[in-house]
Amino acid sequence: MNLFRKVTLAVALVSIAAGAMAQTTKFGHVNANFVLSKMPEYAKAMQQLTKLDSTYNLELEKLAVEINKKVEDYNNDTLSPQLLKDVKAQEIQELQFRAQQFQQRIEQDMQQQQVQLIRPISNKVITAINRIAEERELVYVFDVSSGNPVYVDEEKSVDLVPLLMEDFGISYDPGELRPPRLTQ
Repeated sequence: MNLFRKVTLAVALVSIAAGAMAQTTKFGHVNANFVLSKMPEYAKAMQQLTKLDSTYNLELEKLAVEINKKVEDYNNDTLSPQLLKDVKAQEIQELQFRAQQFQQRIEQDMQQQQVQLIRPISNKVITAINRIAEERELVYVFDVSSGNPVYVDEEKSVDLVPLLMEDFGISYDPGELRPPRLTQ
């Protein structure tokens, strides 16, 4: 009988401890992409990236016009000897190769510029999320913009978006932010 009481007491204590732990465990959720997109610095960074992209596209268009002109000249040239036509064909191939290399370098530079411009803003958001989570004594914060959580009970989870927007001094319409829903 003594063993039965000990086991019963141990089960009761574990149940009480688990219940207390469940009550103190707090969860939060945030749509970090939404917050990031509302940051004034983000809009400025995106404008810089758009301007750079336009500059690169203009140069690519000029190169494409040059290639097209050489191809047209080559196709219309019926009087040149074969040796000259071969030289022109080689020039066209070299221009096309340069254009491909330039396109690859543009893509690499755009990625680097995006990281360079967006990372500090993203770090600012992450730092604020961490600070607010610590202040609110949250155990976990799920980023719903990453698509990882399948379900978020907004009644039991702290939504950090309004807190972050207030922290950054950004006004927004809460109706803009809809939690992601799974579709079948």
